[in-house]
Amino acid sequence: MSLLALATAAAQAQVTLSVASLTQEQVHAFYIARGFSTTAIAPYAQACVLSFEFRNAGRSSLRFRLADWQTGEGIGFQPLADWDAAWEAHGISAAARTAFRWSQFPPEQEFEAGDWIMGMAALARRPPGQFSLIARYHDHTGDHEILVDKLSCARD
Repeated sequence: MSLLALATAAAQAQVTLSVASLTQEQVHAFYIARGFSTTAIAPYAQACVLSFEFRNAGRSSLRFRLADWQTGEGIGFQPLADWDAAWEAHGISAAARTAFRWSQFPPEQEFEAGDWIMGMAALARRPPGQFSLIARYHDHTGDHEILVDKLSCARD
């Protein structure tokens, strides 16, 4: 079954957000193929890793900051800079760290009409059960939220 078939999607106006929870096995396979050892990538793989697809099908630009996204319980995302510092401190190669950064959902982004992006991010801690995700963004009309319900961290 494809990952997109397992995604939960929600929309606000012309913006769509699809979210899929990744298993530890999926995360390990992806990053081992990019130069990480099983041990090195384990802390990330054990986190609640989500894969996103964010699409702006509207006619105007918009912007978001991942730091403004959180679960209904107030859990945010572990900053990319924290992961990168940990990888560098553990001697992970520059090539593997670059692959990691490129695969992550951006910390902030400005989108023109028709733009879209995919990437991964890990929650700062695992919610105990099902959760909702509140994804905030801003366009020329103001601040908006997309609510994605009935998410859960993948279980291996």
